[in-house]
Amino acid sequence: MSAAETGAADQDGPVTGRATGVGVTLLLFGLLIVSWLVQLSFALQGEFGPSEDRLSGVGTLGGFVLGAAIAIGSPIVVLILQAQVHKRTPRHSIIAVIGAVVVLIIAVPVNAIVVGLQAVSVISGN
Repeated sequence: MSAAETGAADQDGPVTGRATGVGVTLLLFGLLIVSWLVQLSFALQGEFGPSEDRLSGVGTLGGFVLGAAIAIGSPIVVLILQAQVHKRTPRHSIIAVIGAVVVLIIAVPVNAIVVGLQAVSVISGN
């Protein structure tokens, strides 16, 4: 069997994992929204309420970092797991990979701005 025939044999058969890929993509977008809600809750706790119950700037920064970890960490885990699955099953659907990349394209710049601005605020003492 030649290399061309082996490559053609890998392309035979149905693509697997489409429904799972769609489900993972929806979960990733849900986690992105959850991360924004976590960051919003920490921002509100730092700004409103009695002064003794408010979060410090460092506490707010910690909440923003937690939200960023949720938003950025979960797609990275999906990319790693999908790479392992794709090695075993070359005909596995890449829908989850595309969803993870889209979530990263949204999450990385947004969280870099949010965490960066809060870090500057903490460093300047405001």
